[in-house]
Amino acid sequence: MTTAGGDSSLLRRLNQVAVLRALYEAEELTLTELVQATTVTRATVENALTALVELEWVTEQAPATDGPRQVGRPAKRYRFRSESGCVLGLDIGVHKALAVVADLRGTVLATRRTAVGPDHSPAERVAAARGLGHRTLRAAGLRAADVQAVGVATTGVVSAAGTVTVSGRLPDWAGTDLVAAFTEPFGAPVAVGNDCSLAALGEHWRGVATGHQDVIYIHAGHRIAAGILLGGGLHAGRNGAAGEIGVLRSSGWHTAPGRLLEHWGSPEALFSAARDGDPHAEQDLCDFTADLAQGVAAMVLTIDPELVVIGGGLSRAGESLLAPLRDHLSHLCLFPVEMAASALGDEAAALGGVRLALDVVERALFEVSGDS
Repeated sequence: MTTAGGDSSLLRRLNQVAVLRALYEAEELTLTELVQATTVTRATVENALTALVELEWVTEQAPATDGPRQVGRPAKRYRFRSESGCVLGLDIGVHKALAVVADLRGTVLATRRTAVGPDHSPAERVAAARGLGHRTLRAAGLRAADVQAVGVATTGVVSAAGTVTVSGRLPDWAGTDLVAAFTEPFGAPVAVGNDCSLAALGEHWRGVATGHQDVIYIHAGHRIAAGILLGGGLHAGRNGAAGEIGVLRSSGWHTAPGRLLEHWGSPEALFSAARDGDPHAEQDLCDFTADLAQGVAAMVLTIDPELVVIGGGLSRAGESLLAPLRDHLSHLCLFPVEMAASALGDEAAALGGVRLALDVVERALFEVSGDS
């Protein structure tokens, strides 16, 4: 949408935004309900609706035919056209890329994944993610032209401009400009974030962190890493490196996953043995959670969060991991720590990418000046 100059055009835009926002936040509304929601005149709402229908952001709903028959003409009902476009969320990791396509209300339309490896070059990793994005769009019956925004989650430290600046697990990945890599193929704005940060955002949007404002997300798997939400929003820090406690070898995060997987091969094997009472498994689990707790405690004491979410492959152990971790934290922290296992599993970061993309769309929809 475009706003022309002058007070009258600004006022029209303000009214359109008010009507569009009311419809975006509701399933559907009548003209009378829109007047009440926007507190402007009926004629003003009608004019705004006419413009929004022409722009294909809003449509009039046909009257329901399965309910009781009404006397007189039914009230016109309008809704936001969530199908007028879509967003794409991508999670580009060391071993996999995952794509999620959602409509403009965030309803997931298709999810696809593909394997990548640590030996892939940056160009090969980007190409795999691009191809995956296009395949996921086709699975949803959509095209690149339908994409309104792309949200990309990736391993490593990401600058505000969307470039990977540090990547301990993929050293060649540093320097990759992900905004440039995905803007042209999908013809839409691109927003980028660290995968743990976007996993925290995903859990806040659709997972166990819904309703919590200050959240720490801990990825516990082949690596241990963290993401932070403050006031319900991402906290990346000045350089995008907030939560990178794993670089401190004294935290125990650097070597703990490797020792665990070297002994047991997989998290499932460890937790199965621990549940069966294997003393070696119980001791290894205790050692691992003790190492994990050191970094978690440092973050908890710094941020004092409402919730700590444990994600990554080890989160599938549930209370087998959470119970000993709580016990360690009870001796390290000043107050009890609320903890929960991830509800979104390995899709958390891609769904965080979807939410990040939706934020871009919403800013464009509801801005009052400039193009949208």
